[in-house]
Amino acid sequence: MAMLHSPTMNLPPVDLIYLRERFNELAARVQELCEASTLADRDNNPIMLGDAMSQLVDMLNRILQGDSVATEINTLCEYGLHLLDELAQLATQLNQKDLANEVECLSLPYALWFARNGSELRQLTTVVNALAHYANQASRPQTMAELYIQCCELIEATSPSMEDSASNNPKHPWRMLLLNRAIVATRSHNPELMEPAFDAIVEHLPQDAAGFFTEGMEQMAIIDYPAPVREVVRRYFVAYASPRRLH
Repeated sequence: MAMLHSPTMNLPPVDLIYLRERFNELAARVQELCEASTLADRDNNPIMLGDAMSQLVDMLNRILQGDSVATEINTLCEYGLHLLDELAQLATQLNQKDLANEVECLSLPYALWFARNGSELRQLTTVVNALAHYANQASRPQTMAELYIQCCELIEATSPSMEDSASNNPKHPWRMLLLNRAIVATRSHNPELMEPAFDAIVEHLPQDAAGFFTEGMEQMAIIDYPAPVREVVRRYFVAYASPRRLH
């Protein structure tokens, strides 16, 4: 991930009202573009998607208030991610890549809300894309530390089936989530966050460890990281990536 400088960037709130309002704002922008294009008569138009998201948020609020049983919270999570994906695809079809990215970025606070309310995450692709976006846009170590905590929440809520299906796919979103968490930990400049994130790569992604720590050493030569950060990366590089000599 490239380090971009945007020190005032804040992570989005994990809040249903924010998610609904932001989704509808973006849906309205996509709708304006659709009306001037051949996509104006699509069945899944942006306004319909916005209405569906509003209904979903109302349902989730009833669950929070105890007026409904959260027996299908996993299904509701997947449905909401589907709505986000549909709106992002519409923006992409309109050649509005930046707008599509704005929609996709809502996947992060959305998935975090479900993680904090007992859902099991079974779809991670758009969530990991959103996470990478925020990691690339932030530069403050404090923001990175906050993002690290969110990574941990996502990992803890991820369905075990995601890990089971990741073994033979280098681009699997669960693998990318673990790798991205380690990058975020490094950028937090906090060795106490780096070590468990690095240990998880060694344990769960042994095939990626050597390449990851080798690249980490290369980054240390390019970016002026604090000495404690450099020492942690060097230690893991020596243990898992440096060439072994025969005696």
